[in-house]
Amino acid sequence: MNRKELNYIKENHAAKTLGIRELMTLINEVVETNLVGEQQQNPGTLTLESIPEISVTELGWTDVKTVGDKEVSGPARNQLLQFTKNIQGGDLREKLTSLASFYENPEGVLTLEAGNPGQRIANALSYLVFYKTLTKVISNFNAASAGFNFEAFLAVLLEGSQIQANTGTIADFKTKDNTPISLKLYNEKSVVVGGSFNDLVGDLVEPQFAPHDFMQYVVVMKSFEDATQGLDVKGDLKFYRFDFNLDNVANLVLDSMDKSVRCIEISSEFIRRIEAGESDYDFSADLPAQENLSPEELESKFIQNFSDLVTNPIKYTRSPYQDVELNMTPQEISSFMTNQLDWANNDDLFTSKKFGEEMRAIRGRVNINNNKEGAAAKAVANAFGDKGYDKYQLWAVRWAISQATQQVNKEYSAKTLKTARAEMLAGPGVFADAQTSVDFYNRLDSPEMKKRALLNSRGRLSNLQFDLNRSQVVKISENIGQIKIGAQYVQEVLNKMTQELNESIFSIFQSVKMIQEGTYAFMAGGLADDSEAKKAIDASQSVQAKTQELRPTGGQQLNLDL
Repeated sequence: MNRKELNYIKENHAAKTLGIRELMTLINEVVETNLVGEQQQNPGTLTLESIPEISVTELGWTDVKTVGDKEVSGPARNQLLQFTKNIQGGDLREKLTSLASFYENPEGVLTLEAGNPGQRIANALSYLVFYKTLTKVISNFNAASAGFNFEAFLAVLLEGSQIQANTGTIADFKTKDNTPISLKLYNEKSVVVGGSFNDLVGDLVEPQFAPHDFMQYVVVMKSFEDATQGLDVKGDLKFYRFDFNLDNVANLVLDSMDKSVRCIEISSEFIRRIEAGESDYDFSADLPAQENLSPEELESKFIQNFSDLVTNPIKYTRSPYQDVELNMTPQEISSFMTNQLDWANNDDLFTSKKFGEEMRAIRGRVNINNNKEGAAAKAVANAFGDKGYDKYQLWAVRWAISQATQQVNKEYSAKTLKTARAEMLAGPGVFADAQTSVDFYNRLDSPEMKKRALLNSRGRLSNLQFDLNRSQVVKISENIGQIKIGAQYVQEVLNKMTQELNESIFSIFQSVKMIQEGTYAFMAGGLADDSEAKKAIDASQSVQAKTQELRPTGGQQLNLDL
């Protein structure tokens, strides 16, 4: 093979009018077809290895960037999307129906969509690639990895995107039309479906996926016949779907597992006040929590702490004396707090911290800025500098301000308040029983009141989990489809498509593989084996001829979405 002949192969592979470059690249990357043995003896038979292989990558499949007002997919996601977009159906149920039908009658599915032979081949490859990739996703990873990859896979199938964890929603991904989906993949015999009740309430009270105000659950139950791994597995996936919304959430939780029924128990005081006509009552506002403590409430505790310190001798390490006597009177303390310090309102007293996107001086969570030029030092100087206090006493007052603030922070720390909150919520009679709560909830006639009731439920206030077992899931769900998983099923459908695929695609795949093998063998042999060179050239000519046959009428480029 001389340089001219090598250029001939290169030019023919890259011929844009034939669309060979994309096909060649794909085959070069993923096809591992063994063209010896049975396939050489019977070149009219396709096997699973002949189907293009998509790399399983959760991160790659989730790679979606917003450029301007458009979403742009990364290369790995785009590669998978090029196949999955040809799966017929507008939503998951319709796509599952199409996928199941493909196994039974592939020719019938492919003819449902009008088009040229080339498009039917592209569609056939899409279904085959889907099944091969899905089998790898389900069988080749541990439970956690399979779940994450499965989320990404279905998100691409529905032209949606995964949702980042810890973003305040129970949803795992959203579809093209922004439907939020919480996806659960379990072995059929060990199904327990649930999640954070707090997050579920958040999704219903403040929906993030307009125009949808519900949370959709898709539960997938897998059942394999044996313990085989990889593409040799054999079994099926059953898909169930149900929605949580404001109207049904109470009833669904009431019928959940015993340990999670208590999630829907509503505050007894909330029920009593609402039924008495106090429509603006909020039980949760009275619970111990940092966000529920006003600066004025915290200031009262600060003043008490400060008073205890300054009315007794202070051991202050910076003083040359063992004790610093202040002996402030209640009147002096009151005047200082009101006229100079103003602990509840003067943010300049504190060393601010970043909360969210803002720098804030949140009482109970930040300390005093004790810089000698700071607001606290100035307040002390203004109040006591002309009253005979020496510098050590002034230092002691500043120290007392800092210490009293730290005591407030410690007493009202998140951990301490959480304990106090838990003890209060666990008290007898705090919540009505589940049935009483659900009856009350169902009597509420406005979405806003139902939202308020959920915000005052035990599950939300105590941050509990809810769970449903298999029978409960099946009872409330619609069965939206069942598809088979495994190489055996894929091979069976390949056998049914001999005329459509074997005579067109397989011969191209085979020729491309021969081009690779011939060219590599020729180069590895020091450019000396002319038979290998001829094999590559003949195969290249075969690819050109076969692809030309598949071109649509009018000479337009065949689009196989490869």
